[in-house]
Amino acid sequence: MTTSNAAALPVSPGTAGPTNVLERRFEPRRPACCDLWMIDHHGSTILRCRCTEVSRNGMRLSVPLGYGVAEGQRYELRSHLPGAPPRTSLGLIGSRWATVVRTQVALEANEHHLDVGVVLDHTDALVPRVVS
Repeated sequence: MTTSNAAALPVSPGTAGPTNVLERRFEPRRPACCDLWMIDHHGSTILRCRCTEVSRNGMRLSVPLGYGVAEGQRYELRSHLPGAPPRTSLGLIGSRWATVVRTQVALEANEHHLDVGVVLDHTDALVPRVVS
């Protein structure tokens, strides 16, 4: 028998799906500050975003409003533009695919953006980490 640290959280009225979802953010998170690129699977959307937090299996991103980023969508996260040499941001060598699991509009005094939570695909690639 296994146990979980997950807790049920209510979902906003009017959203599709179950009335409760499991809280999966029990991993330690570290603050981060680096630019990444979100690329959809067609390559038609290339969106610059800022990573603000990182954990073993996910990231919190700050994304500009107006691009239609929504829960369930998948993006390739890169530390560099396609065709450019890879940088070493957050230990991403090349790229990782991720699924958007949370979005929330943030209307701050200086900047409006979309706060996006993503879960990274499990691969044999390096795990994102803050590089000192």
